[in-house]
This record gives sequence, structure tokens and C-alpha cells, in this order.
Amino acid sequence: MPCGDAMITEVISARPDQTIAEVLDLFDTHHIRAVPVLDEGRRVVGKISFTEVLQAVLPVPVTLEGGLRRLPSMDISLAYISGASPWVAKRLHEIVSRKVSSLMVKKPKTVHSDTPSREGVRLLVKYGSPLIVVDPKDGTLTGLITSQTAIKRFLELEHAITEQEKQQKSA
Repeated sequence: MPCGDAMITEVISARPDQTIAEVLDLFDTHHIRAVPVLDEGRRVVGKISFTEVLQAVLPVPVTLEGGLRRLPSMDISLAYISGASPWVAKRLHEIVSRKVSSLMVKKPKTVHSDTPSREGVRLLVKYGSPLIVVDPKDGTLTGLITSQTAIKRFLELEHAITEQEKQQKSA
């Protein structure tokens, strides 16, 4: 099964010139934690997530050596961040006017739609969700694979295999 079978194609994205406030609004409105960052030609130039925002907000000792290691799997909301302490809220207030380009991961991990799903899952586990799917010819966005979409597709395959086995037994 190729990665393209597990990707979503309707993707919320950001531009490098948008503000962090605008991206946090996207996260809140669409109940998402990360978006690809695209240039005017829809080529992937980065990825921005709650993790990058928190790394900019939190004190340096918290972000050192493994301090944010668990963040990709945690359910983090803006309300939690701003309610955590006045210092963090003040720091967040200073950051929201910055451009996405200042915090984004500049070379996010990507795959092509024909990349084998086992490689896509390996990259999801290693680097976290979402995994950006790009066109190999021009680097434009074609979709995203999330942990949820990968598991959903594997469950669909498992169901199809089970049904096929039932039909073979009854034949």
C-alpha cells in the first residue's frame, strides 16, 4: 500500500508571512495541531505546530534535552498554555505577532504518494504527525498523512482481508 492511500488531500496550510496568531487561530478553528507552510506556488517550505510555538514560549531549561519530547502526542490547547502562568502568557503575547517563517521547521520530513506505507509509518513514529506528502517533480503539496489516517487505512485493509477470508471459507 502506498502512502497516497492513507493521505488526506483537503489540507489546511499556512504561509511564511502569516503571523503566529493567525496560525494559532487556524489550530483552534480547525481543531488541528500542525500545518504545512506553503509558498505562493504551493511548494512546501516548512511546517509549524504547537511544538515550535511552545519551544519559543517556554523558558530555555524546559526546552533543553528532551524537555519537549512528549509534546507531539500530548493534547495541548492555547487555553492551557496561556492559563499556565502569567510569565508564559506574557511570552506568548510577545510571540504571536512574529511571522510563521521565524518559528517553522524549515525542512520538514516529506514523502511521495508512491512511498511504501511501511516507510511512511516509520517516519510518522520517528518524527511525529503529520507527515507531508509532496509531488516528487516540483515539491508541491499533495496531502498529509496523520497517525489517525494511517491507522484508519490499516483498519480498512484489515476489514477487507477479513471479509475476503470469510468469502473464501464460504465458497
